[in-house]
Amino acid sequence: MRPSFRRLVLPFAAVALVGSCGKDPGPSEDSPFTLELIWLGTLPNASTRSSFDAAGNTIRATITAPLTTVAIPPTFTNLSQCGLNGHPDIARDNIRGLRIYAVIEPIDSVGGTLGQAGPCLIRANDIPALGIMRFDSWDVAALQSSGRLTRVVLHEMLHVLGFGTVWFDQVLIDTVTNASDARFLGENARAACALTNGGATQCAATVPVHSADGEGSRFSHWRESTFGNELMTPFLSAGATPYSATTIRSLADLGYQVTLDVADPYTLPGAALMASEAAPSLVTFPEPMLPRWQLDGRGGMRPVRPR
Repeated sequence: MRPSFRRLVLPFAAVALVGSCGKDPGPSEDSPFTLELIWLGTLPNASTRSSFDAAGNTIRATITAPLTTVAIPPTFTNLSQCGLNGHPDIARDNIRGLRIYAVIEPIDSVGGTLGQAGPCLIRANDIPALGIMRFDSWDVAALQSSGRLTRVVLHEMLHVLGFGTVWFDQVLIDTVTNASDARFLGENARAACALTNGGATQCAATVPVHSADGEGSRFSHWRESTFGNELMTPFLSAGATPYSATTIRSLADLGYQVTLDVADPYTLPGAALMASEAAPSLVTFPEPMLPRWQLDGRGGMRPVRPR
C-alpha cells in the first residue's frame, strides 16, 4: 500500500506572514534545526500551507542547534498510538529534529472544536521527537480569511515543541504549592519576563501560569490576566499577539538552544489595562495533547504515565 502522507521538510520558498503577525524570519535555509511537516489525507490549499510554512520558519529561526537523531522504535507502528485514528502510515526513517504529522479535516463547525496538537513521542531527555496537529477544516478556513491562521499554527507548534506539554515531565511547573496559582519554574523564562518584557514584579521569582478555566487551558499556558495578548495565553485576542522573549526563553528551559532575534516587542500589560482595555478573545485554544510515549534509550519506548 502506498503511504497516504506527503512529506514536506521546512523551509520552503520564502513566505510572508498573514496579517499583523510579527516578524517573518524567511525560509531559514541554514537553520541547524530540522522541522519535518508531513501532511495526512487531502493536501490543503496553497494559502493554508503558506501559513504552516511561515509558522515553521519562525520555529526554525528560533532554535539554533540541532537535536539528537533518534530512531523510530519497532513497537511504534501506527498513528492511532498518538490518538490520531484513520491515518495509519508513518515514516520509518530516523528523526533528526521534530517530525509533525498534520491533518485538516471536518470536525464540527466554526467556533466548535479547533482541533488538537502536541507531542506524542518524546526523547529520553523529554524533548519531543514526533507530534501531531489536527485542525477542523471549518475553523481553518475562517482563520485563514481573517488573517489569523499563521499565529494559531505557531501557537500549536509551540505546544508540539513542548511548551505546556512537557513541563510536568521536566519538573518545570509547580501546581502543588497552590493549584489556583500555578507557576513556571524555568529561570530563563523568568529572567526574560522580568528583564526584557517588563514583568519585574509579576516574574520576580517564577512565571505565572494560567490556572483556571478547567482542564482545557490550565497548567499549559501563560496566565491570561498577567500576559494579556501574548501568543501563548489560552485565548487568542483579535489584536496583535506578540511572540515574546519569555516564550522563546522558556524553550531554553526545556533544553533547546534559542535566539531572541525573532522575538516581537512586548511588555506585560498593567493591571488597569488588563481590566479595561484588554483585546477581545477571538479563539479559545483547546487542551494540548500530552506525550504518550518516551524513548527508553535502548531502542524501545515506554508509556508516559498520566499526570
